[in-house]
Amino acid sequence: MIKNLKLRQLRLLVALDAERKLQLAAERLNITQSAASKMLAEIEALARVPLFERTARGVEPTDYGAILIRGGKSVLADLDQVTDEFAGYKSGELGTVSVGTVAKPSIDLVVDVIQYLGEKLNRVNISLDVSTSPPLIARLRALELDFVVARIPAGVDPGQFEYHEIGAEEAALLVRAEHPLALRNSVDLADMVEQQWICQPRESFMRQGVERLFLSRGLTPPRRVINTESFLASVGIAAGIDAIVPVPMLMFDLVDRQRFKMLQIGEQLMLESYGLIKLRARALSPAAALVFDAMKRLGDPNGRAEPEA
Repeated sequence: MIKNLKLRQLRLLVALDAERKLQLAAERLNITQSAASKMLAEIEALARVPLFERTARGVEPTDYGAILIRGGKSVLADLDQVTDEFAGYKSGELGTVSVGTVAKPSIDLVVDVIQYLGEKLNRVNISLDVSTSPPLIARLRALELDFVVARIPAGVDPGQFEYHEIGAEEAALLVRAEHPLALRNSVDLADMVEQQWICQPRESFMRQGVERLFLSRGLTPPRRVINTESFLASVGIAAGIDAIVPVPMLMFDLVDRQRFKMLQIGEQLMLESYGLIKLRARALSPAAALVFDAMKRLGDPNGRAEPEA
């Protein structure tokens, strides 16, 4: 029966899903390929259905395999969480918290949480991953992050999440000081259509915000676009070429104002609202719950919490 699966068998299923080759999965688990093959046969005998399809390129999970892999990831993530909590208590820590966040809240909320919780964080080890919403949500669903401050991408079922809205985010257009448009008091959108741009991929909220702005004025969105998810890479490239980079307003507090300028376009470039997001079906560890609740209180758009004594 499926309920009799052992942890080492679940680890093999998860490794096979990640590697898609029996040999690589075996190396990941530090066992021989023949041992991995025998273990997979034992698992499929218990399941009484094929869990993987063998192809010329390796293995692909069947629908039955996908169900067991998803459950295996959840079981192993829970075990890792318990192990971290146990080790943390033994060492005097409350535990580890893995947080993902888009750029602006990573500065605003995290700093506020540190000040708000004060000495309570002395026993908490926080791991912070700053990225864009799609990869953050993917990592949250893969149980690699405890919670995120992000936006729910289109096509992802929002019903699986607990969502607490924090607010909208404003962006601006950055260029190097030598850019032909840099010294203008006002720049029309029409003058930027044929310019070189450095922007996040089309599925990103930043890119969608830029394109929505142009379309709202009856203009074709820019086509000369270098795609990168990294704001730091975008700014680095823009330091050497004439290119327009849409960035969160936060970036202008971090760049050299002598080297970079903000284009004055006479209107706001607003991104969709973001919020604090966790999986409904997954309980947080005490350490994660402590930080999550603080972020929830501090991020409440109806008011800010006072620092705890």
